[in-house]
Amino acid sequence: MDEHGLPLPAARCLSKEQAAAYLGIGITLLAELHVPFIKMGRRSVYDKLDLDAWLDEYKQREHWRAGKELSLWPVKQESTGDRILGSGGLQQRSRTESEYAKALGLKTAKTPKPC
Repeated sequence: MDEHGLPLPAARCLSKEQAAAYLGIGITLLAELHVPFIKMGRRSVYDKLDLDAWLDEYKQREHWRAGKELSLWPVKQESTGDRILGSGGLQQRSRTESEYAKALGLKTAKTPKPC
């Protein structure tokens, strides 16, 4: 309330804690997501308009990424023949494994290549 008893307008700029609460996330996540802020001296403030614009852009970006991830591994019955293969089988040995053993001075047995 001001001196005339009228309510003050809502603040446009928010503190870090207020911005996190406005977005419904924690302070740590707010920093990790690189939400835009304005530096005023030594203080960082978050503009509500910037938060709204950032959230709209973030939703579009996450929606696109979620759709892309879903399309990476299509499930087709004809590709599996209605069965799921077990894990195992031929696995390539990584070069780093043998290089690591060599650096440690360990003897590695050569595995014969399958025909």
